[in-house]
Amino acid sequence: MNSKLIDNIKSLPFIKTVKAISDEINVEVYLVGGIVRDMIIAQGSVQNQFQDNGLDIDFAIDGDALLFGKRVGDSVGGSYFPLDEERSVSRVVIKQSPVNSHQSIVKMNEIILDFSRIRGEGIEDDLKLRDFTINAVALNLDDLFKDAELHYIDPTGGITDINNRVIKVYDKGVIDDDPLRMLRAIRFESQLGFLIDDKLEVLIKENGQKIKKTSGERIRDELFNILSGDKSHIYIQRLKDLSLLKEIIPEITPPSIPPLTSPLSPPSEGGEGEVLRGGVGGVLEQGRHHKYFLWEHSINTLKTLEVLIENLQRKFPDRYIQLYEMLSNVLEQGISAKEALKLSSIMHDIRKPLTKELDKNGNVHFINHEKLSADITEKLCRRLRLGNNICKTMTAIVRNHMRPILLSNEKKVTNRAIFRFFRDTKEAGVLISLLSIADINATRGSGIFDDTAEDIEGLVKRMIDYYFEDFIRQINSPLISGDEIMKRLNLKSGPEIGELLKEIEEMRAEGIISNKEDAIKFLETDKFLDV
Repeated sequence: MNSKLIDNIKSLPFIKTVKAISDEINVEVYLVGGIVRDMIIAQGSVQNQFQDNGLDIDFAIDGDALLFGKRVGDSVGGSYFPLDEERSVSRVVIKQSPVNSHQSIVKMNEIILDFSRIRGEGIEDDLKLRDFTINAVALNLDDLFKDAELHYIDPTGGITDINNRVIKVYDKGVIDDDPLRMLRAIRFESQLGFLIDDKLEVLIKENGQKIKKTSGERIRDELFNILSGDKSHIYIQRLKDLSLLKEIIPEITPPSIPPLTSPLSPPSEGGEGEVLRGGVGGVLEQGRHHKYFLWEHSINTLKTLEVLIENLQRKFPDRYIQLYEMLSNVLEQGISAKEALKLSSIMHDIRKPLTKELDKNGNVHFINHEKLSADITEKLCRRLRLGNNICKTMTAIVRNHMRPILLSNEKKVTNRAIFRFFRDTKEAGVLISLLSIADINATRGSGIFDDTAEDIEGLVKRMIDYYFEDFIRQINSPLISGDEIMKRLNLKSGPEIGELLKEIEEMRAEGIISNKEDAIKFLETDKFLDV
């Protein structure tokens, strides 16, 4: 047992407050759930856990947990919430100071204290009703403050399962009680490095459809907890293998579409130039540039993206701090730009099956697949109750994910073209640029540092440099305003003013003009007025 860890927990002021209130009103209080599991695992200190993730501690109360929670909230200056009055469950949230990184606020940490009345005849009955055996171990709070050896209450064999790093249920009825526990099991695999046992795997496969009974908000929180890990591709694949992902994102299963007619077949009424549509229901071949079927490509894109993020300092030695800050930026609901980008990488080609076309030469095309995939991404955002900011970011990523790749095929990519890309996509353009590297590598089936990706990687480096060096400055400090244009040219307000402003900034990006005087000179030329 890690005695330092125990001392850390005992030293937390709100733990002392809970102990003092339990002594004052003479009720038994037990630490339960994740905090006890982590004490047994003893991986680092509570302080480290708090700095990284916030802190969530569960207490089982042999008494009125609503009243108890209210007393604790008042004593520690936290916010009190009655979560379930019928079952006597309450929560206290204690806000902490912001954490600073590179002079910007990354996130606001918080402590969550959950209090629930003991179910059944005693603490052992209560533990048997909890989700997994690894979370069904309790410790009397009085025992924590004694100098003697700790005595854990373990009616389901949870300590053995913790030591064996296995996730089990004591009673399969817990899945019916709360189907979200199936998704939570994968989250524990990802966070703890444990494995779900065979019986629970079967249970999840047989009951996956029940996850639909769970609210979008709860599914969202578990899914993004999984995506927050450095190797989330492993656990997204686990969700698919256990038939859970198709319940959350049913569009990942391609619809049944009639196979494409062979290009060697006689031409139909459409004639020699006809483009044939279709696909294969179970899998989708992606064309001559692709090594993988559709799902394999999608999960490979996520995997390659995570390798890229892990190696940002190596790939972008002059920009990695800015990129880390952008990826760490919390968009809404505690979800970072990095996590939104990861989910977008899974969604970016999701509507390819409906857009597959075959030309007369036997070449495969997927016309407008990015737009249709963006529409499905928006629907997913609504199902998961994601906020407008995240939804706009994800749909922008998916809708524009082909643009850097198409730009890289041009003989010459001008600053004007790069400016237009970022003008249309804003900050999401940087995320799109990173995704394009992952996409092209996953498409070609090469490693993240394979020489075959030099073209797109070189362009993305240039684009990211341009964004941070020039684009932000141009957007924040335009050469001339719309009012000045109207006054100078004696024009009325209208769409042509916006077009003139766009043209000025594009010319500025190209280096044709660099200051207000240049802009005014061009405004006064007949050629410019024809824009």
